[in-house]
Amino acid sequence: MIGAALDLYEEAACGLMLTSSDGLIQRVNMTFCRWAGFDKTDLEGKRRVQDLLTIGGRIFHQTHWVPLLRLQGSVSEIKIDLVSASGSHLPMMLNALRRERHETVAHELAFFLAEDRHKYETELLLARRRAEESLSTQLTLQQALQRAGVRLKIALEAADLHAWHIDKISGQVSVEDRFALLLGYAEPRPISAEEFLASVEPADRDQRARASEEAMNPANGIYRCVYRINGIDGRQRTVLSSGRAAFSSEGECEYLTGVLQDITDQRQRQAEAESRALFAEQVVGIASHDLRNPLQGILMAMEMLSTPSTPEKHARIVESVRKAAGRATRLVTELLDFTQARMGTGLSVAIKPIQIDAVVAECVSELALAFPDRELLYRCDIPPGTVCNADADRIQQMVGNMVSNAFTYGASDQPVSLLLKTVASGVALVVHNQGLPIPPEMIPTLFEPLSRGVGLHSEKRSIGLGLFIVREIANAHHAEVVVNSSAEQGTSFTVTLAVA
Repeated sequence: MIGAALDLYEEAACGLMLTSSDGLIQRVNMTFCRWAGFDKTDLEGKRRVQDLLTIGGRIFHQTHWVPLLRLQGSVSEIKIDLVSASGSHLPMMLNALRRERHETVAHELAFFLAEDRHKYETELLLARRRAEESLSTQLTLQQALQRAGVRLKIALEAADLHAWHIDKISGQVSVEDRFALLLGYAEPRPISAEEFLASVEPADRDQRARASEEAMNPANGIYRCVYRINGIDGRQRTVLSSGRAAFSSEGECEYLTGVLQDITDQRQRQAEAESRALFAEQVVGIASHDLRNPLQGILMAMEMLSTPSTPEKHARIVESVRKAAGRATRLVTELLDFTQARMGTGLSVAIKPIQIDAVVAECVSELALAFPDRELLYRCDIPPGTVCNADADRIQQMVGNMVSNAFTYGASDQPVSLLLKTVASGVALVVHNQGLPIPPEMIPTLFEPLSRGVGLHSEKRSIGLGLFIVREIANAHHAEVVVNSSAEQGTSFTVTLAVA
């Protein structure tokens, strides 16, 4: 019996996980491991569940998931995205339960693949269509169809779905009796076509009609529409209506059939989660902005204190404070850029004609001062005075981030090279370093925030915004960043700018 129970747990139809209150994974079943592409030994006792989430999921975990567990002890039907071992995103539905045993708090989690519900609905619709086609041609299967109808009703009730049907020939619209529950009735009751159509929000009626017309086109045949209905109880509900059209052998639409799903709570939770995430990003932006002035004051004070007459002991302290304030200033700048990019406005740029070789040369001089212990080899292979339409400050920021990234992740005993060269489409900036190559599975998410720095020494580890900002600056200049990395050739990042 113990072995059978263990098999039932490990091979359950959903992913099961037990974590501590801080998210540390204590136990996970094989179903979850297969979905996510991890070994149990990679997760149990080593990773936190929030480490497996996207950045939006991590914010949602901290601002909503954990507080809600503390308040009510459970959460259900949460839509999240997991990051698999290969770096791909897996949409999941999550149920969580908080338990206290022997003064220890544990979280019990159940994961379901989000695609399963859509597949399940599609299978139900196909089953109904086959049943209706068989009913009109094979009377001998009437008893079997009745049993299938009972099973379908049970399945619809279990999934809280409401079936509907539109006959193209007669124009009759029919919905099952349980639809009355969505209109605020206490019990299921027959709902006429007039009642159903009158319940649809007037502003959404044209949208619903267009979706029906598109589904009746043989080239489409799929119906999907989100609209609002007004109940007799004064409540307005949002429903997702999906279905399929049936066509004759001549290609004429005979009927539409499908299901309705109440997604009011889901939409509300999604809006609340987006609002919380937006608020968190606004807080980061405001706090970062307000930190810039005091940091600039510290830097100015350190410059004033750094004089030839300053005692050596005090000069070392002043220099240490100046470097720390400089790092904090760069961090604040990255956070501001990150917030601006995430808010949907994109990074601000002031595009104008610039001499790209002069701008890069100035940046190289500053980098030599910022990294006195490292060797930066710069070569310019473009005609002097070549003009590009770009933002000089942003170009220097992009080059600085690329070189800083190369110093951080490249071999410490090898130089980093910066090449400015002419290519067919303009001027290419190429930053190259030797060292361990970037794993191929990491490249698709390399420019996402918080995607690198794992396993590095604490002095080198960053919040992982450098390459994200490089990509955003390139996008703002209608360019892209190309990465090439191998053990033999090393790693290079290339950005190509158009020549004015």
